[in-house]
Amino acid sequence: MIKRTPLTALLLILILLVSPERPFAAGPERMRRVTPEIVNQEIVVTAELVDGFNREIVNDIQDGIPKDFYYYLLLKRKQKNWFDEEVLAKTIRYTVKYDTLKKKYTIVQRDGEQVVENTVDDIETMKRIVSKIDHVKLAPISFLKSRNRYYVSIKSQMKAAKLPFYVDYFLFFIPFLEIDTPWADSDILSINRGG
Repeated sequence: MIKRTPLTALLLILILLVSPERPFAAGPERMRRVTPEIVNQEIVVTAELVDGFNREIVNDIQDGIPKDFYYYLLLKRKQKNWFDEEVLAKTIRYTVKYDTLKKKYTIVQRDGEQVVENTVDDIETMKRIVSKIDHVKLAPISFLKSRNRYYVSIKSQMKAAKLPFYVDYFLFFIPFLEIDTPWADSDILSINRGG
């Protein structure tokens, strides 16, 4: 006979919370078309998230639960016989909130100090905006040395809604992610500049 203890009860609660029905782990979501370019002496990046909205995420958003989508960008320098060097890192964050009374989606994009807010009427437009980063400035071209080879790595995460304090406090070690894509690398960034 198994002895019932508070530890056994906590273990059962954890097993129920981390059931396979919730998509916390990496799933079919992937980054594609990761394209770095040099435009007006700046390194800019474009990329696309594929299948980033499952039914549960859409239902949560339409129930008025805000969602945060993060894009993590790394500029890397290729090195022979060693790990590639991270030259620069940047995070782009989209916050999506649905106003259930006005039937509108508000999308706030944060890129460092720059904040851009859009309001759209339909879910397909919202998905299209949030699923893509388009010509995001990563760094000035001065970060690149002409004899080196560079590329961009990118991944996306969407974090679940903020948990109540008492649950967050006891379960701080469980990653509550609804999207967590693997890193995707671009082709080598070509440097076309004089000097």
